[in-house]
Amino acid sequence: MKIIVDTSIWIEYFKKKAEIVAFIDRELLLGTTYMVGPVVSELLQGVKTEQELDRLLGCIDAVPFLESNIADWRLSGSISFRLRKDGLTIPLTDLLIAAISINNRAYVYSLDHHFNFIPEVLLYKPVSPEQS
Repeated sequence: MKIIVDTSIWIEYFKKKAEIVAFIDRELLLGTTYMVGPVVSELLQGVKTEQELDRLLGCIDAVPFLESNIADWRLSGSISFRLRKDGLTIPLTDLLIAAISINNRAYVYSLDHHFNFIPEVLLYKPVSPEQS
């Protein structure tokens, strides 16, 4: 299984939200967690100091990376076209994350509800301890 972790989840991870830290740490060990370009850019644009930038770059380098290609860009544009016909506008970064996930048969783990509007996206839903 491949899981693309979206920016919203990484933010909670760096805030040390216990269940997300446990999930990310476990999945990193299992090799199922992936980073994508739009998430890298979104995370880096939020840093406040050089020290924070250096620390974040080290963290990013530790996560396996899924490259984007022309097929991802074409799919993100096609998804945007279909959704806009239905009156929905989704940020380009989320469209590209969705396209990369679809083309790589990867799940997206996010707190962002934009992904719910893209039927082809496999959304990762963590199982709480009460459900297992």
